Amino acid sequence: MMNIRSMIISCYAAFVSFAGWLMSGVKPRDNQVTLLVSFQENAAALIDTYQQQANMTMKLTVLYTKHASVIDKDVPHVSFRYFHEKNPIHLIQCIYTMLKSKVVVTDNYFLMTSVLRNRPSTTCIQVWHANGALKKFGLEDASNHHRSSRDLQRFKRVYASFDYIVTGSDHMREIFKTSFGVNDDRFLPTGVPFTDAYYDERPISFQTNIFPKGKKVLLYAPTYRDFAMDGLVLPFSKEQLQSELNGDYILLVKLHPAVKHLAKAETDGEWIFDVSDQPLFPLLSVCDVLITDYSSIVFEYALLQKPVLFFTYDLETYRMKRGLVERYEDIIPGKACVTQDMLLKELKGLNESANQDLLKTFAEEWNQYSKGKSSQQLLSFIEHQILHKKRPASH
Repeated sequence: MMNIRSMIISCYAAFVSFAGWLMSGVKPRDNQVTLLVSFQENAAALIDTYQQQANMTMKLTVLYTKHASVIDKDVPHVSFRYFHEKNPIHLIQCIYTMLKSKVVVTDNYFLMTSVLRNRPSTTCIQVWHANGALKKFGLEDASNHHRSSRDLQRFKRVYASFDYIVTGSDHMREIFKTSFGVNDDRFLPTGVPFTDAYYDERPISFQTNIFPKGKKVLLYAPTYRDFAMDGLVLPFSKEQLQSELNGDYILLVKLHPAVKHLAKAETDGEWIFDVSDQPLFPLLSVCDVLITDYSSIVFEYALLQKPVLFFTYDLETYRMKRGLVERYEDIIPGKACVTQDMLLKELKGLNESANQDLLKTFAEEWNQYSKGKSSQQLLSFIEHQILHKKRPASH
């Protein structure tokens, strides 16, 4: 029997389909490109590169969700518009904007892209918001066994709307193939746009004077847990930072956008700081050690060749409820620490030189095509796509 949530989503999907059908006669503008944004990093990289490319004919429109609101800035020749997926007026406006576009670039699962599934005049490109994966998602998500066949068919309709999927590595391509149920002809090995920043030698703009001087910086950036959205377990307490770590470290906490308004870090402004509203790249650049869990953040962080620790206090629960990639413990460049004591031991015995080769290999494998020019390569492909009106192999 269909549960209430599934029924509501089915009604939402029917509304999207009906709106798409009503507007199916809308003709796209030849030079219109729309970015559908839920995480700001990829879009910011593309916009930055777009501004530097004087010869591009495309016109950019950016549709962004609440999580990506920081993207909205006064940028010449770029139009920004906020949308709320549950607002029917916003939804209709977004669908119309997509249908008026020659190319739509999305970074997440948006049910509304399903209207592009059988639309040869609009190309949909999925850039995704991660350049690697440790947790299962899409058709591989462990929670799917609780879902109806109607739900799974809805997922497949969205995945079928992706004409191209950007990849940073062959590893990620294989994950996308099973997670989205797609074939090899869909992939664009241009690299992931947001990784360009890790090759940029320009000085990083970040205010560090709000933190105590002379301390090493631990950055804790866990993924979200959809089975415990308001739960937060810190790797170290204030007392542990002061005593067991000899007052050498401060702890910055960067919560996932999906939970930062639900879970609260117990900060004191002296030893523990909540930096959830700060952009990710500068935080990764200034920290001395990253502490994470099943988050994809480690794949980009590895490019910086700095130490990373894994605090996996709910390893078996997460594996059962959400699903982890096969051989998770072997893939990560470090030990999975299931207790604070294990984590403390790993931090105290940290040997940066010993981990260097492991991190380098990990970074190279998962950033195989991400070499600092990914945004430029993707925009060049889009410009070519618009000018020559090519289409990928048929679905």
